[in-house]
Amino acid sequence: MAGGFSGLIYFILFVVIMVMVFKTNVLAGLALLLVITVFYLYAKRAAIFAFIGRIAYGKGSMQDALKWFERAYKTGVAKPQTIVSYGYLLLKSGNIEEAENILERLSRRSLSENDRMVLKSNMALVQWKKGNLDEAISTLEEVIKKYETTNIYGSLGYMLIQKGDLDKALEFNLKASEYNSSSPIIMDNLANTYYLRGNYDKAAEIYENLMESNPTFPEAYYNYALVLKAKKEYTKALETVKKALNYQLTFLSTITKSQIDNLISELENLCAGE
Repeated sequence: MAGGFSGLIYFILFVVIMVMVFKTNVLAGLALLLVITVFYLYAKRAAIFAFIGRIAYGKGSMQDALKWFERAYKTGVAKPQTIVSYGYLLLKSGNIEEAENILERLSRRSLSENDRMVLKSNMALVQWKKGNLDEAISTLEEVIKKYETTNIYGSLGYMLIQKGDLDKALEFNLKASEYNSSSPIIMDNLANTYYLRGNYDKAAEIYENLMESNPTFPEAYYNYALVLKAKKEYTKALETVKKALNYQLTFLSTITKSQIDNLISELENLCAGE
């Protein structure tokens, strides 16, 4: 409240000064306005670069997004959220060492509690991709006690599946679905857990609802196809897994192009044999 009030005072003072200058000399007023605008844009350059980067990322251009976030980072005045986002994009594009170095440097700074939790959740992704699954799970379990988000529920839910403790994975992913049942990633984790436990009907029920939201990541279609294959619905499974090819795979994807291709080939053979 105090910060907002002082900001209002500064704004009013700025307006008063500008009015006085313009009344005295229009050219001087224009010059002062130009100087202030340039100074403001320079001071906010990191935020501006990051904003452009987010637009590029939203349009699906990873390289452009990385370029703008790198520019934001190199200003030396980027906020922690921007630096974490840059580290995440580096990791997603496969630059794991660079991502780890940037996030570790940030960890040595004084951060707010929320910023530190977001940082740790991204460091857990680095640990996971380096093969340290237990360490990654432990980190996210520590974070989620203090900082619950859909992304953390999604990441930890998948890691518990990968760990192989399906009882714990089911318990957690049910809790995650209570936290946010509209998250496609959380619901994919839950359905996949049911599939791995052999409960194909329950998994199919969840996936049928999930498909209505047209998820935009390939794992949903690949995993649903596995369920349909288990239920011997080969034609529908083939149609479903082919949709996975419409979505981009990244370093953080939990499946590979070869897995998709292999499942397509297997289902084509099964369909031919019907």
